[in-house]
Amino acid sequence: MLKLSRRNWNNVLIFAVLVLMFVLYGIPQRLQQLSADEHRLVPEDSQLLMVALGELRLIQAGSVWRLQPAADKAVDAAKLAMAWQHTILTPVDVEHDSKSHVPVAQASVQLAGQTAPLIWLLYPSAEPGQYLLQQVGQSQFYLLTAAQAAQLFLIDSAE
Repeated sequence: MLKLSRRNWNNVLIFAVLVLMFVLYGIPQRLQQLSADEHRLVPEDSQLLMVALGELRLIQAGSVWRLQPAADKAVDAAKLAMAWQHTILTPVDVEHDSKSHVPVAQASVQLAGQTAPLIWLLYPSAEPGQYLLQQVGQSQFYLLTAAQAAQLFLIDSAE
């Protein structure tokens, strides 16, 4: 055993507590900052209540998701809700002339605890098989594949 004076043991104890505080507080905070760069359709800490896609509404009724009115094509409402909650977006830089396109689809997303909905606009991309997504009021565009756009906005991927 180390032979230290009471004062030195106090210093060791203080240093150990500081290291423990850093490990328990500092490292999780740093990891949270690194994962904050992830962009999502619905913020990770928010609860999705409703998604309006034109005339179609994806609504949570208790623990079950429902489409109102019923969609013409077979759409799994639970899978659609999961896609809206967990889709990770890829930011892209867009040239000014491509911002003048007309959106092919719009979605209004209502979250718990918020009075104003998030409104997402879907634009065709210059590259085939891809779409651009923009939140109203934001200048950032995100890239979606045709499959993602078809799944989220219930559009034909041939558009």
